[in-house]
Amino acid sequence: MDQKTISGTAYKVGDIESGSEVSELEFLKFTNPETNLKNLDQAIHNILLGIELVSVVGNACNEMEAILSELKQWVSPGLASDLEGSQKALLAVKISLKLRELDQAAETFKHKGQKLLDGSLSASVKTETHSYLVVGANSSPENRINLNTSLNIPLITSKTLGLGTLSPRSPQKGFKGLMVLENALAIIDRLRQRSAALKSHLQEIQRTLATAIENHHAANSAPGSYEQAREFLQAVSGLIRNNKREQ
Repeated sequence: MDQKTISGTAYKVGDIESGSEVSELEFLKFTNPETNLKNLDQAIHNILLGIELVSVVGNACNEMEAILSELKQWVSPGLASDLEGSQKALLAVKISLKLRELDQAAETFKHKGQKLLDGSLSASVKTETHSYLVVGANSSPENRINLNTSLNIPLITSKTLGLGTLSPRSPQKGFKGLMVLENALAIIDRLRQRSAALKSHLQEIQRTLATAIENHHAANSAPGSYEQAREFLQAVSGLIRNNKREQ
């Protein structure tokens, strides 16, 4: 299998089994409180890695937006009407350099060594290459979040955003360039929204798991607390299922 998971002490790529669907979080089956506590601690660690990842995506969106907004000023139809031929040629060079800056910036956004804007986290890639964030004790379907479908980050380059046609040489080309840039900005904005939604979802699961861990500490001395911990874990399972339905 080529599927990838986020687990362990770093952003780690590893094989996972394709196993059958599980009705609830599988670590509910464990009866040893110490084992459960370790599993929950690992789950929270993984969630924090996921929050780190989506934060990097948010930073990437900010950088892309800043570059695209600057380009909008340079392809303004009004500006094209006011410039002389030599000035237009100079501005065309500046646009070319800014596009190169965008491509170079897109290459730099990584999390634990994995590039985030290279299309590998797109929903359109083969299912067997999707990456998963494990938020439970194992990588069973109910314990993981598909990052490809949740984030759906396309390959982001000046070419894939359609920016190769930008030109300040005429008002007509300026109007076309503005339309292309508006579309590119919309792509980045939608990505920002997906990233923010996933971050909020992960933070909600983190809070629920933290409460479950508190109940685990009391499980040995108070059996009722263990049952309460189970209820919290079931709530997490519900959060994950709801997130999948909303995608």
